Amino acid sequence: MPGPPTAGVRPGRERPPRRRPGRLWLFFWGKKRRGFPGLLVALLVAAVGLALLFRLPGGPQLSRYAGLLTIAVLALLILTSLVLVVVAAIRPPRRGRR
Repeated sequence: MPGPPTAGVRPGRERPPRRRPGRLWLFFWGKKRRGFPGLLVALLVAAVGLALLFRLPGGPQLSRYAGLLTIAVLALLILTSLVLVVVAAIRPPRRGRR
């Protein structure tokens, strides 16, 4: 039976505590996610919804507006993220974090 994690370490030479990974790291490389894949279902519902939109009279025109709205929202998200990157680069870091 293995001993405690500090069994092979000499007294007075304990390992320093490991830092907890940041939120961004945990979001992409954290624990394996379990549960319902909501994003996949949302994408499938959106695809089926846009496909059904073509069946309506004037549907192709409505789908063009939906496409333009999607492009506008994506452009807004990209511009917002670029502004946040510039603000983060200009603002000095806090002293409490490394």
